Amino acid sequence: LGSTREGGSLQPGARAASTAAMLSVVVAALLPQGLAQNSWLSSQGVGWQQMEGLPPWQPHTGSIAAPLSDGTMLLIGGQAGRHGGANFDCFNCTREVWRFDHQKAHWTDLSADVPWDPRWGHSVVTKPDDTVWMLFGCCEKGKPTVMFRDVWTYNPVSGAAWQQIKTEPPFEGIQAASVALRGSSLWVVGGWSQQRGTLSQVAVLDTESLKWTLKSKNGEAPFPTRADHATAISPDGKWLILFGGQHAEDGGRKWNRCHDTWRVPLPSSQANEWEQIGDLKAARSSPSVFVLPSGWLITLGGHWTPETELLESKQEDREGMEKHHEATEFRTYNDVLGLNLNDASKTWSVLETQAPWPSRDDAAAGVTSDGTI
Repeated sequence: LGSTREGGSLQPGARAASTAAMLSVVVAALLPQGLAQNSWLSSQGVGWQQMEGLPPWQPHTGSIAAPLSDGTMLLIGGQAGRHGGANFDCFNCTREVWRFDHQKAHWTDLSADVPWDPRWGHSVVTKPDDTVWMLFGCCEKGKPTVMFRDVWTYNPVSGAAWQQIKTEPPFEGIQAASVALRGSSLWVVGGWSQQRGTLSQVAVLDTESLKWTLKSKNGEAPFPTRADHATAISPDGKWLILFGGQHAEDGGRKWNRCHDTWRVPLPSSQANEWEQIGDLKAARSSPSVFVLPSGWLITLGGHWTPETELLESKQEDREGMEKHHEATEFRTYNDVLGLNLNDASKTWSVLETQAPWPSRDDAAAGVTSDGTI
């Protein structure tokens, strides 16, 4: 699922189009050490397989996948149907939660008792005890320029219902931030603020004490501010890796997609310790991210627009925003890239130049406890 245009990789199109398909990969064995192109999925030759039949939900974009220890996967929030910027995005947000059992190809709707407001641009991570943490997003009901600053937990394995956590982030409401788990701490990087634009702040939430620590303020880290990027933590817990996203200037009028990758040692993560490493194959925003049991960071999908993109319409101008997105060249990707976190590699590997599924961005992707992507 995600935003896409028909055709192969790198096809230009309008952002306002959205289609969806439920896709899965079955991995028969742990990944081989070489991870060579076209053989990275399995030495037994098991590759991408499209699930039969249509899922019981509308086409979605910006939903987030959350794997659970029993091998199932949650699909949380996002936009349903067509989207195109401005207030229009917020009108199509959902508060749907679905649970997918890929072994049975069965979806269970868990949306009935969801207490939080519809949203997209939220952040989700699952702890080892199956507690799902959801943070922030867009937008408050009837207030399309007001981002959320709430935090929620949920555990469908233990039966714990959604609960709002009483904690006060050291910043305003944001969306399109990244979150990564290290022990009991959630590392939150960047995002979009209606007041400050794209961000580069780094904050940590201790899920036991519920206290926040601002590791570096906005503008202190050397990487450009950004939203719709991705982060991950190495298996040994020594590195936080950041890549991709989109950077805004001039109050959100000028946008460009990012191809850079950065890392910082943990737990210190001082602003002056960030180091730029190898670039992505191409600049992209809204890439999916997950770390395999083998220790490889995997990203797939995302989108690109020309660096000449200039947004003249205000966010309240729905018609103007829609026309802008319709007229802007919009490329989506269906490549698969990998970064070996076991040896602190600085170079991305191209694992697939063109996967069999249609190119897309804002896709939900993850790896289940039984090794299925």
